[in-house]
Amino acid sequence: MEGKKDLRNKKASPSSKDILKSNMCDKHKFTEDDCQEIQRRLLKWYDEEQRTLPWRTIAKTEVDQNVRGYAVWVSEVMLQQTQVATVIPYFNKWMEKWPTVQALAKANVEEVLQAWAGLGYYSRGRRLHEGAKIIVEKLNGQIPNTVPNLIKLIPGIGPYSASAIASIAFQKSVGVVDGNVIRVLSRMRVIGAPVSEANVRDHLWELANKLVSKERPMDFNQALMELGATICMPQNPNCTTCTVNDYCKAYCMTKTAPKIGKMDSFLKKKSVESVDYKKEECVIDIENVIGCNFCLPSSVWNDNPQVIAFPCKAEKKAARQENVGVLVIEKGDQFLMVRRPEKGLLAGLWEFPCAILPDVTTSIERSQIIESAVKELGVPSSTLSCKKFVGEVIHLFSHIHATYVVEHLVLDSSVKIKSSKKEVMWVTLEEIKTAAVSTAMKKVLALVKKLETKPVKQVAKKKRKHSPENHKQVSIKSFFV
Repeated sequence: MEGKKDLRNKKASPSSKDILKSNMCDKHKFTEDDCQEIQRRLLKWYDEEQRTLPWRTIAKTEVDQNVRGYAVWVSEVMLQQTQVATVIPYFNKWMEKWPTVQALAKANVEEVLQAWAGLGYYSRGRRLHEGAKIIVEKLNGQIPNTVPNLIKLIPGIGPYSASAIASIAFQKSVGVVDGNVIRVLSRMRVIGAPVSEANVRDHLWELANKLVSKERPMDFNQALMELGATICMPQNPNCTTCTVNDYCKAYCMTKTAPKIGKMDSFLKKKSVESVDYKKEECVIDIENVIGCNFCLPSSVWNDNPQVIAFPCKAEKKAARQENVGVLVIEKGDQFLMVRRPEKGLLAGLWEFPCAILPDVTTSIERSQIIESAVKELGVPSSTLSCKKFVGEVIHLFSHIHATYVVEHLVLDSSVKIKSSKKEVMWVTLEEIKTAAVSTAMKKVLALVKKLETKPVKQVAKKKRKHSPENHKQVSIKSFFV
């Protein structure tokens, strides 16, 4: 009996999530009245101000729900960490080439990566292709229409993408939480804890699911994202024109916050420490529940009483510095390229022969490292002494600051490359433009071609200097004689 009693007690004990909720300020929540009015205003604004985007047009006009789901899925994957203006031409070309999930499943991965070239984060294109094959081979060609099934059955689809597809393509009343929505909700409900924390993310999802319109989930979710993209921007938000600004607690706080100038900010900060908040009404107390984990610390708000104080983000780690040796090998009108590994950064793309360089290397050590890597490709050692240093190319990835140290080697047409364990191919300049080649490698090639076509500067002839002894001024009279 004691054992069963202990078990009942464990079941009855509150979870960490319940404890967090009990310590949460009411200002971090929406009331039913809030939800109804925000829905009404936001949908009215969206009907009047929405941007015309190709995937929205398909979602509204396409009768086949499978095509709708596919189009929304493609757009959401492309829009991850990529701006709308960049995505539009890629989306249109993609849908023209592969208008259905069945068409994409028949394509080979090389074609897919070629079509993705320039968008970055190439694993996204690969996941789309893999997902399409699974849908055709295992799901009878039908895209799942619920969030749980989308996440469970299609690799690469997470909570956000699943919610976007389910609500926009299939009219399921589920909320969405992307970067724009995080910003809007954090400001409306003054959520000052770092959004990277799991409990904060969970609460944002709860807010989004409560706020979504049950009658028009497709339009409402897109309206919320549109608001974040066009009005509630990361910097310089246009709060005065926002249709729901009086439901935004961050904006309301800015209207009553004391104005702090640059010159007196230090003095103000010092004086705040000694203020009795119960007596001084001019200072806003934004922590009305002791121990609330979602409030922004008063000291942070006093230093920067602006809407952009929300959402609170954890400091980003500095990008890793990486030096890469690159050898551009040219023979005739072709270049030697190597396939990257199937996993990791730029998986499966083609590149010029590369080698990671240690943090500190001399030019001799650098050449030795590159030569060692190139010999594995079957390039004769005798030809490597002819390579020339070209320069450096810098390319920024999300987490890597890469510096490519570029060398160039022109081979005679008679030179033969032995067979290599790695997958290699010779490509022309025109083929590189459409092949699955990363932007970094295209920058490297541009540097090499620029050096080849750079005109040689001609040294101007020096003017002869006339010595003072021999120099005689000629008169006008002598000219006529």
